[in-house]
Amino acid sequence: MRKFVPGLLICCMIVSVLFAACAPSATTQPTDPAAYQLKDIDDAQHVLPVGGEDYEWWYMDASFDNGYSFVTSWQIIHAKVKGDLTPIRLIQFAIYDPQGKKTTRLPFFTEQNSSTSKTSCDVVYGSNHIKGTYPKYDIEFLEKDAGCKLTFENLTQGFRNPPDGVTYFSKDPERYMGWAIAQPKAKVTGVLILDGKEIPVSGIGYHDHNWGNTMLNDIYSYWHWGRIMTGDYTFVYSVGESSKITGSKPVSALVSFKGHELVDLTDKLYGDYGDLTLDKATGVTYPKTLVLRPESPNVTGTITNKVKELVENDPLPGMDAGAGNGYLRFLSDCDVKLNVKGEKVETQSKLIHEFIHF
Repeated sequence: MRKFVPGLLICCMIVSVLFAACAPSATTQPTDPAAYQLKDIDDAQHVLPVGGEDYEWWYMDASFDNGYSFVTSWQIIHAKVKGDLTPIRLIQFAIYDPQGKKTTRLPFFTEQNSSTSKTSCDVVYGSNHIKGTYPKYDIEFLEKDAGCKLTFENLTQGFRNPPDGVTYFSKDPERYMGWAIAQPKAKVTGVLILDGKEIPVSGIGYHDHNWGNTMLNDIYSYWHWGRIMTGDYTFVYSVGESSKITGSKPVSALVSFKGHELVDLTDKLYGDYGDLTLDKATGVTYPKTLVLRPESPNVTGTITNKVKELVENDPLPGMDAGAGNGYLRFLSDCDVKLNVKGEKVETQSKLIHEFIHF
């Protein structure tokens, strides 16, 4: 059985919360794929306001034909530590072998031994880098005896919500979040490095980029996130709710691709939750059955996830176990029954998806 890619939570107690990927609210409308096409600058470093907390990260993952998988997040954070604004740069990196054993690395870097381009994806931390423009990206990482040398090649167009990928949660004070999916689905080839040995790999991956001027627990209450790759179709979804201070509003999105092109983007995505279950490790109550219902003019039907296994359940950084704040990741049976622009898309598969509750 193929090993699916679990996500990572940041291990540092000084950081609020980051996650693998997220989906700001979209707007249902007729879709011109060109209007949503990623530009090089969308995947570059974004200049954020000076003097406040902010974050930015580049995320990649892949699942390989030989049962291995990997996930990595390269992060820039300005967080308050004991009242002082502290710059943090780090790489989260993990390899999962076919039996599910996880090998992790978490190196930190200074501003002096790292650089980021403001015009394209060119992120250099020490001797490690992520570099590329559409349709090809390269990543090289090595810490001690674990790392990778991989090439990601687009199988779909890149995506960002026009004009700049930014969603505002409030204007006064200004709270916003940016999201650009450089590679919703990518062919991935190269090698993983484990115990100092190179392992040739080939598979399917994903790469996105997030940035914002507010810590996530100040704008989100919770979200469910996942993506589905079936035949010619690729779907990325999120169903959540904004925080109390931003109005406790629904924040959902479904991004749909057929072949290379975007075919629909909608925020008319709703979740029905069943078989609620308490996870004692985090104190989070989660649905063992999640039914997603898109109600776009272009996409209707259901995506049903039934949890088979709780893969990860970690309290959020700085939170006590059982306090009701946590990151959960599941392996589920996924039953897709959608109608996409008049075409039936029906499939059953295994799916890894996540739930985070602040």
